[in-house]
Amino acid sequence: MAIKYVFAQDAAGLEKIQASAVKSVTKAREQVQIAAVATIKHAHVHGDWTYAQRLVDALGNTINGAALVEWFKTYGGLETDDNGFIGWKGAQHIEDNFQDAKAKMWWELKKANPFKGYSLEDALKKVIKEHEAMQKKVVGLTEEDKAKVNMQVNDATIRQVLALCNFEAIMTDDGEEQEAA
Repeated sequence: MAIKYVFAQDAAGLEKIQASAVKSVTKAREQVQIAAVATIKHAHVHGDWTYAQRLVDALGNTINGAALVEWFKTYGGLETDDNGFIGWKGAQHIEDNFQDAKAKMWWELKKANPFKGYSLEDALKKVIKEHEAMQKKVVGLTEEDKAKVNMQVNDATIRQVLALCNFEAIMTDDGEEQEAA
């Protein structure tokens, strides 16, 4: 697809180009909303929910597809797996939610990322890996860039890391390491 670029001669011209882009996107989002509502209405009347996948696929990465999928799940009762839509909750779900579907714009839904947990060990391994990569990279840097690399860690940070790792050691005033009782 060839894009015909236009340029502004002044700020007013640029504002006009930007306003046109905003208007186009606003209109496109509304058109997707109309298509989405028509899609669940079709599913309600004909029992065919497969057109939802066609719309999502056809739009591709031109929109926030996750938000549209979430809208279909919420208002169309569609069910998904990692490959797309796999079923639906039936016509009654759409009938019960149809007015809300018309009122709630698809782009207002943001798919919530489920909490994936946290691993301190994985986080520390990532830091170690980044440190090792930087040790290799610093060799080839200019002196100016080398000056931007700080490989030193202060005592307070070391103590915090040791505490995170449940390392039962403390430093005495004279610098000797002693095990905690």
